[in-house]
Amino acid sequence: MKKILDVLGFKSVSALRKAVKNSDSNALEFLELLNEFLKGGIKSEDITARGKVDFLNYMNIQMGYLKHEEFKVVFLNSSNQIVLNETLFCGTIDRSVVYPRLIIEKAILSKAKGVIFVHNHPSGNLTPSKKDIALTLEMQELLDKVDVKLLDHYIISETENFSFYENGLIDYL
Repeated sequence: MKKILDVLGFKSVSALRKAVKNSDSNALEFLELLNEFLKGGIKSEDITARGKVDFLNYMNIQMGYLKHEEFKVVFLNSSNQIVLNETLFCGTIDRSVVYPRLIIEKAILSKAKGVIFVHNHPSGNLTPSKKDIALTLEMQELLDKVDVKLLDHYIISETENFSFYENGLIDYL
């Protein structure tokens, strides 16, 4: 994340957000362009996340400003290094369809030991829906059967996030 901010000439994600919001150009177009740059120009192994804050800042830049829902799965090895970070499902302004089989398949093929789910709520409302909760619990059970841990599920908005783990909606079995 630090490398990205350095290239763009910002000291923090907050400074980048402020510049985008105060700019004369269309902030959404800028963020979509930045998102495309991140998708194509940086590989998972180039990302250095020193913890939760860096990880969430990175995810916020990728999807916090989108006007449609996206569901990403971040696949991690046994050292919690990212081996695959992929948007698996795109949706409308208020929902996306998630296929558990595809998540399990990608986890096995990438030899992941853990996964983190991240999806955005374009409305800005971070409250998980009943479907969000049901899917998360179902996936936790399925992933456990193939020896992959669901480490967390984050809901991202423009400026905030919600953690299923920190809010007691999932736990480590």
